[in-house]
This record gives sequence, structure tokens and C-alpha cells, in this order.
Amino acid sequence: MASTPTSLALQRSYRHLDPAQVDAARHHLHNADDALNMALLTLDGSEDEHREAKQARAATARRLLAEAVTSLARARVFVPGVRTYTVSVVTTGEREIDRELLRLHELATTLLWHNHSVLPAQRQAQPLTPEDEAQLAAVVGNLNAQARLDRAMRFKWLVGAALCSVLAPALGFGLFLLALASAIMAGVELARGAAPPVLPA
Repeated sequence: MASTPTSLALQRSYRHLDPAQVDAARHHLHNADDALNMALLTLDGSEDEHREAKQARAATARRLLAEAVTSLARARVFVPGVRTYTVSVVTTGEREIDRELLRLHELATTLLWHNHSVLPAQRQAQPLTPEDEAQLAAVVGNLNAQARLDRAMRFKWLVGAALCSVLAPALGFGLFLLALASAIMAGVELARGAAPPVLPA
């Protein structure tokens, strides 16, 4: 990210400041911009992740947004046009985790939108070199494989219950008890917030 703001609005706001104050304002705005963009990246998660992962993302996003609003409030001393929230607005959340993630996303995008004229300009993204693109593809492939394995392990009890229920008539009552235990464990896994796997059509 570029550290020098390029907007005319910010340049006009700086005209009454001495160089030290200009540097202070730019520093706070740069910190706020970084925190807001990191919060948005943190909030961009998967729909099928479990509740604990969503809560961890929400906690991280709240911390980043608290940093952002604090930096914006400090920048507002030098640049009156800066708009921000109090920290209490960020930390007072919804009890339901999906609604809380939406609320945090709305706060981050609103702050970026209302302050886009004074936040540091973003550098134009450059295309990746073929070597970097190949390396990124390998990393993404590994992450996808790990995510698939994680989803499979999350539903191991459900798969076990299905297999045991099919084999129970042939192998007897003991296997039926094993199927029942697997079904109970599957219910526990699903109650923890995991969505059932989507079967292929």
C-alpha cells in the first residue's frame, strides 16, 4: 500500500498542518486503512466452516476494527472530515455468530466507503510472474486437499453410522450397538455447528 495519500480532499485538509502533523495524520490513516482491509479479508470465510472458526474470525475482525476506529479517531484530530465509530460500537456484538459476521463486515465496508477520499491510495496490482503463479497454485491445491480431508474427518462418525447400519443385519447386535454409538457421535458433531456434507448428484 502506498503511504502517501493522493486525494485532493486530503491534500486540502493538510494545508493548515505543519509537516509533523501531516506525518502523524498519514500514519494514523495508513494504520486504519491496513486494519480495515485486513478485517475484510478476515471476514471473508467459508460458509461450511464450524462455529468455532467463525467465532475466531469474528474476534480477530473485532480487534482489527477496534484498531481501525482508534486510528481514524486519532487522524480526525488533524483531518476533520474523517468519519469513524467508537470502540464500543465495534465491541458490542450480536449473539448469533452469522449476524455478527455480517455486522462486522458492514462496519468495515462503511468505514472504507465514508473515508475513501482520505485513506491512502492503493497501488495497482501487478500480474504474477509464471513462477509465482505456479507456486501459488501449488499452495492453493494443498490447502484445498487439506480442507477436503478436514471436512471428511468432521463427518467420520456419520459415515461410520451409515456403514454399521448397512452391515448390522449380517453381523449382529454388537455391530448395531457400534452403529448407535457412531450415530450419537455424529449428532454431537452436527450439534457443534458443522453442516452435513453435500452428496454428489
